[in-house]
Parts: sequence; structure tokens; C-alpha cells
Amino acid sequence: MDDIGDLAAQLADVQRQLLDLPDDAFAERFELKKRQDALRLQARAHAQDLDKQRSTEDLLAELSGLRSQMLHIEGHRIDLVRQAGSGGAVSSEMGNLGGVQINKGIDDAMGLPKIKARLGLIKGILIDRGVEIPPAD
Repeated sequence: MDDIGDLAAQLADVQRQLLDLPDDAFAERFELKKRQDALRLQARAHAQDLDKQRSTEDLLAELSGLRSQMLHIEGHRIDLVRQAGSGGAVSSEMGNLGGVQINKGIDDAMGLPKIKARLGLIKGILIDRGVEIPPAD
């Protein structure tokens, strides 16, 4: 496996090549995208190996911080129950659908899916070590 510096340099080179391609270079773009995906997989594996080498205390601290970030993001969401309020069945259903979409947009914009993925990775490492995961605050 290449070291992280080599992987980053290779990814940057592939990105530069992609940007330099003409719009109609479909075959070349496809090959570069495949190379980019393979390099990203290697980088992800490398990052996971580094996480496995981190101390339990460090991982628990990151877990706590990520949970705080998640709560902060969830605090920006629309309360669908409160928003449904006294409207009729049709209008409250339409409002809920819009609220769900807005909440998803908030989550995506603030990085909640990545935070949840990171939480899962950290919990997995801790569980593999036999560490009891503390409950969320």
C-alpha cells in the first residue's frame, strides 16, 4: 500500500488530468474516474488503519465531539410535529413532506451523513477492542 502522501499526490494528479480533459473525452474520463475510485479506496483503507492505531481515549473523545456536532445539527431541524399544528390533513401532509426535504437539506449541508458514518467507524473500532460504548448525553 502506498503511503498517504503518495496517494494524495496521485489523487491530485488524476484530478488535474480530469480537469484538463476536453468535454468530449468520454473514454479517457471513464478510465481516470476508475483510477480515482481505486485511489480513494486505498486512501480510505489507509485512514481506517490509522484509526485502529489511535488510543481508545482519543477515539472516545472524538466520539463525544461528533455526538455534540450531531446534536447541534439536529437542533437546526424543523420540528415536524409542531409545524403540523392545526392545519387540515392535506395541508399538514404537504407541510410534512416539505419539512422532511428541508431537514434532509439541512443534514446534508451541515455534514450529518459523514458524521454518522464516522461515528459508526469509531464505534466499530471500539467494539472490536471490547470497549463499552458510553451512552449519548
